[in-house]
Amino acid sequence: MDTEASPKKLLVTGMDFLPDEISNHIKSAEIVCTSETSEENLSRQVKGFVGILFMQSTSHYKITRKIIESGDKLRFIQSAGVGYDQVDTDAATDHGVLVTNVATATTVSVAEHAVALIMACAKNIVKSDKTIRDGGWQAMDFGVELQNKTLGIIGFGRIGREVARRMKAFGMTVLVDSPHVTENDAKEMGCKKADLQTILKESDVITIHTPLTKETKRLIGEAEFGLMKESAILVNTARGEVVDEKALIEALSHGRIKSAGLDVFEHEPIEKDSPLLTLENVVLTPHSAVMNPDALTRLLNQNGIQAERALNGIYESVVNPDVLKKLKSGKDGAS
Repeated sequence: MDTEASPKKLLVTGMDFLPDEISNHIKSAEIVCTSETSEENLSRQVKGFVGILFMQSTSHYKITRKIIESGDKLRFIQSAGVGYDQVDTDAATDHGVLVTNVATATTVSVAEHAVALIMACAKNIVKSDKTIRDGGWQAMDFGVELQNKTLGIIGFGRIGREVARRMKAFGMTVLVDSPHVTENDAKEMGCKKADLQTILKESDVITIHTPLTKETKRLIGEAEFGLMKESAILVNTARGEVVDEKALIEALSHGRIKSAGLDVFEHEPIEKDSPLLTLENVVLTPHSAVMNPDALTRLLNQNGIQAERALNGIYESVVNPDVLKKLKSGKDGAS
C-alpha cells in the first residue's frame, strides 16, 4: 500500500476540469487538472504527484520519458481509455511506474461500431444513401451477403471476441490471429486460430483489434494488401498506425481490395487533403466508436473507481506487469 506522508496528489492531463462522474469517486488525493500538455509544462507540473490520469479528449500528446523522469513521487499513470500507446511504457517500467488502462468500459461500443462499419461496407450503405440524395435511385454498386463468408479477426482480446460473437450470428466462419490465444481458446468460441498470412488470404472481411505496439505498427502494409482478396473488406477500429495508410490508399484506389471502414487514422483529425476523403469505397468515422452516453458514462465512472483504488495501492489493468511484481516484492523500495 502507498504510505506517502504528505497528502497525495493526482495530476489530470488534457482537461481543465474533471467530470463529476470521475471526481466523485476520488477521495484519497488532491486533484489538479491541466490542459497545457506540452512536455515542458507536464515535466514541471508532475513533481510531487503520486499519479497521472491521462485524458485524451481535448488534445493529442504524449507522456514522455522526460515527464516520467520528472515525477519524483510518481507511482502510476492511468490511461483513461483502452489505448496506452501515447505513454512511454518503457520509460515507466525503467522508473518503476505502473501504467494502467481502462480496459472493459468501451468493449461493447467498439465491437458494435466495428460491426456497423462491416455492414456499411458490405451493403454499400453510404454510397446508396448519397445516390438517393443526389436524385438517383438505381443501385450501381451491389452489396454482398455475409452468410458463408469468412471473417478474419486480428487481435482477439475483449473487443475481438465480442465482434466474433456478433458476426457468427450472420453465419460467418471466423478466423482469429492473436499471440495470446490458443487453438482451444478459439475453438471454445466457435472460431479457428490461424496465422496472419492465412487470415489475409482467406478472409472476405478483416477487422483489426490489436493494440498499437512496436510489433504491430504498420502491421498491414503493401505486402499484406497484396495477399488479400480483391473482394476483401478491411475494418479498423483499433489504432490508425496499425495500417500503413499510404498502402491502404493505393489498395483502395487500384481495386486491390473492395472497401474499408475506418474509425482511426495515422493522423487525427484526418488531414484535410487526405486522399481517403475522395474515395467512394471507404466509410469514415471520426474516432467515435465510444461516443455514446452508455459507453462514456461507464468509462468515466470506471476511471474514477480505478484511480481511487490505485491511489490506495490497488492496481488494475496493468500493462507493464514487471513493475507490479517488483512492487509486491518490495524490490524497488516502494510499499
